[in-house]
Amino acid sequence: MKTPAKRPHTPSRLGILMASLRPRRWLYPIYTARQLRLERHEISSAHVPRSLSGLKLAYASDIHYGALLDAARVNDLAARLNALEADIILLGGDYGEDAAHSLEFWHIVPPLHARLAVCAVIGNHDRADGDIDALCAAMQAKSVTPLLNSALTLRSGEDTIALCATDDCYWGEPDYQDVAAQVRGADYVIYAPHAPDALEDAYNVQRDPFFDLALCGHTHGGQVTLLGFAPYTASRRGLRYGNHYRSGEIEEHGVTVLVSNGVGTTWLPLRLGARAQYHLITLSRARAQ
Repeated sequence: MKTPAKRPHTPSRLGILMASLRPRRWLYPIYTARQLRLERHEISSAHVPRSLSGLKLAYASDIHYGALLDAARVNDLAARLNALEADIILLGGDYGEDAAHSLEFWHIVPPLHARLAVCAVIGNHDRADGDIDALCAAMQAKSVTPLLNSALTLRSGEDTIALCATDDCYWGEPDYQDVAAQVRGADYVIYAPHAPDALEDAYNVQRDPFFDLALCGHTHGGQVTLLGFAPYTASRRGLRYGNHYRSGEIEEHGVTVLVSNGVGTTWLPLRLGARAQYHLITLSRARAQ
């Protein structure tokens, strides 16, 4: 069920002023917000089919193109993703600081290249007051498959891998049952809702999770953390979700959840203890216990 939400944050005047400053190390929270780091993950599981072992997936979320992140950084991100030579590229939503900038992002981003597919999901900043049909059309014009209550099933060797996502759980109309039905029969399923808050409803669709791996963004790792605790993480389902799903790998309900700190920022261009990041995920088959 969609939960009522406030309008997504837009940059403050102070944030726009900060973004205009040249990054200096002594302005550390501003400086570090612009330092994008590659995180490498090996997801080892007995659920990974033999022919999918070694498959590489590049993931980036929460770009927030606009006043706090310019076209040069969009071009840099695209170059970094292409350089990974991944089998799949998956983008996790919030491409602009608002719906208009999300649409513009898809007009300016350079082509993205992966062996099997490039896919993109929908975030709250993309959804609120935006023309979702125009956004999806712009993705398709760049040879990117939108995942909007939908799935894409790919064959690699003898096995199939399904990529799926529900609509944004706050501004959209997520259909968990339909998405679960679409991936039924796939050998390995990656579920990529924009916000980890969607997982609560996704787990309740059936007795066992319909996915093997979940990739999420939205929280920005809190942007500013104190001793590993974020006072605010954009999660609206209570503090237990806000910091449980703040950042990193989590094992629960027999699946792996990876929550990204994201690429950009919102409201203020600051990061402290939550570095900007994109990811290269390698699947590997583990022996069953």
